[in-house]
Order: sequence, then structure tokens, then C-alpha cells
Amino acid sequence: MRLVLGVDAGGTSSRAALFTVAGAPVGRGCAGGGNPGALGRDQAAAHLTAAVRAALEGVAPAQVESVVVGIAGSPEACAELVEQVFRPVLPGVPVSSVGDIVTAFAAGTAAVSGSVLISGTGAIAAKIIGHRAVATADGFGWQLGDEGSAFWLGRAAARATIRALASAPGDAAGHGSVTGDGLAAGHGSVGGDGLPAGHGEVRGEGQGGLLALVVEHLLPDGLGADPVARLAAAVHARPPLALAELAPLVSRAAAAGDPAAVKIVREAAARLVATLRGVHDSGPAVLAGSVLTSDGPVRQAVTELLAGTTVSTAGDTAGAAAWLAARAVSPAAQAEALHAAFTTTG
Repeated sequence: MRLVLGVDAGGTSSRAALFTVAGAPVGRGCAGGGNPGALGRDQAAAHLTAAVRAALEGVAPAQVESVVVGIAGSPEACAELVEQVFRPVLPGVPVSSVGDIVTAFAAGTAAVSGSVLISGTGAIAAKIIGHRAVATADGFGWQLGDEGSAFWLGRAAARATIRALASAPGDAAGHGSVTGDGLAAGHGSVGGDGLPAGHGEVRGEGQGGLLALVVEHLLPDGLGADPVARLAAAVHARPPLALAELAPLVSRAAAAGDPAAVKIVREAAARLVATLRGVHDSGPAVLAGSVLTSDGPVRQAVTELLAGTTVSTAGDTAGAAAWLAARAVSPAAQAEALHAAFTTTG
């Protein structure tokens, strides 16, 4: 049996997928993050080794003909990590390391060139030629960019909430009230900045309003006497990237018609598409990352803005890495015909 192995080494998890060259799944493995820049080489290597060994369980190493690893980081660090992991596990088997951007692109199309737009915790776009990233846009991290990412969406939601609370009319503490739709009691209009006018004490949490959802998530015990200070403290007490947890709340509220959430979604989509257009000139555009592969208002808004462009959605990135490994040992036409067998999730 001729086998190929694909590995997706992410920041939070590592996944390995073993297939026959004909696209039949054979084994899977999953472990902790495999990014050497985020975790250090030894910890990343331990996680990758665990995922790979699980996928190879019961298989003779000599049956594996090719391996592709999708991983982010400097080429030197990735090469050292690959050597550390695969020399003892699959000695003598050709192993190629490619960027996780490349495997994300390959997860969405059998084409060798085009572009990919990724929005997960961070956001980046890349131009791909011959399964190589030749140009990128954004991907600068949460402090400098990642516009339209889950972090960006979450920060926008937190900002909208605290600014509305701070400007709320009401009692001596300056607080009004928020109804279940996220609009201030007695207020049906939206100000010029797209934020509902005046919010304070939240009523009807969980009914679809963005502000109510954010407060419920960050302050489950309620706003208290000083909601602005409490909300700010709750945000600053957590790691900055934890704001990405609020992104699904933005989508939920926008789907329910909340004006502030709709505004955030439209802005995120516009920024993501601008990032993609900075590198895209021809071929398909692949949407990848949790924000863009999940059905919801952000994905819908991005797709609408890309009308006229061939758009596809990334599937299984570990399977895509295995598909790239199969391309290295199979005729190109055969590999192209088998793309879906490797990358279809579920």
C-alpha cells in the first residue's frame, strides 16, 4: 500500500492525516500546538511527534512515500523542527515543509496558483504561484494589523460596549439601561458612529443584542455600580487575544439585526477584502480560517464583496498537506482529480 502523510502544525493544535495515494483515509492523529515560534522547538516537536505517531499506528514506515508539513515560522526553524520530528519516526522518507498559508490554499482548490484570505484569530492574505506564497498582505499581529480577524471583531465589540456604557444617560452614576435587542430603553435610533445611544444596566441578556451579549460574556455577575470600570477591568485582566472569543457574539447579534453588530461585520468584511485585493490578481480566491469557513454574516459579506471572483472555501488542511504529498509522487492529472477525496471534511 502506497501512503502519504500530511501534517497541519497550528498554534493550538497539530493534526496529521495519513492517506493512500489514491485518496483513501488510513489514519489520523491530533495533539497540541506545533508552532516552534509560539511554543519553542522541543515542545512543538513533542506535539508533532505524538500526532504523527498516532496517524501511523499499525503502519510500516516503509509504506510512506512522501510527507508534507504545513507550518508557520522561519524556514530555518521549521526545517530544524521537521528534522527533529521525522528523522526518528520516518527515516529516509522525503519530508517537505511549506507555509500553513500554502496548505490553507490547497485545502480550497486544486489550482496551483491564486490567492488565499485567512481570518481566524489573526488575518492575512497571500498570493500563491505554483503552491508557493510569493506575496502577502497584513498578518502583522493584533498590535499592528490582523484587520477583520476574530480578534479585531472582538475588540470592536468590546469598544462598542464600553463606549455606549460610558455615554449612557441615566442615574447619578451616568447609567441608563439596555434592552434585549441591545438598544437603550426608549432609544430606537443609531448615532453617526453606528453605536446605539446610551446603555447601562443590561436587561434581557442573551436575546440577540450585541451589548447585552458582550456584558453577559465578560461580566456574568452583572454590571455593578460602575459598569465602565468593571468592563475595562474584565478585559484587561485577560490575555489580549482572548477578545477573539467575542467574535461569535458579533456574528450572532448581526444575524439578529443588531445595528452595532451589523456595522462591525460590514467594516470587517471591507477590511478583509481590501487585504485580499492587495495580493489577488487572477485565479481562485480561497477563504480560510474560522471566521471565513463558518457560515455567518462575515463570510456572507465577504462573499458578496467578492462577486465576480471565483471563491472557494478551505476544507481539511491536514488532508490538503497529504494531497500535496501525493502530488509529489503521482501524475498531476491524477492528483487533481483526487483533490476532493483528500480535502473534504467530515
